[in-house]
Amino acid sequence: MTRRWTTLQFPHELVVITPAEVTDAYDNPTPQLEYGDKAARRRIRGLLHPGTSAEPATLARQPVVTSWRLFTAAPISARERVEWRGQVFEVDGEPSCWSPRFGHTHYETQLVHVDG
Repeated sequence: MTRRWTTLQFPHELVVITPAEVTDAYDNPTPQLEYGDKAARRRIRGLLHPGTSAEPATLARQPVVTSWRLFTAAPISARERVEWRGQVFEVDGEPSCWSPRFGHTHYETQLVHVDG
């Protein structure tokens, strides 16, 4: 019964990308993170809601910045990225954990997608 509840409450299947640290020529870790083929991926279920959308005025670029809110039963860290329907979202800030007195613990994550 738990699986059915999760499927009904979290209808979207997402891929979470955990970055791999890139090392320099002396095997020192650098702050640069790799989200390509070497990065670990895992599938989770969630509920994704669109938020605000803005088109900031910049020279020689016309980006569209969209915020999203993601609800999951599995935790996501601030350095991970989320892939859904061919789009890659960045985590905006530290995800929140909600543990109600009666009910299911869930996590809320703010996501940002920049196009253009």
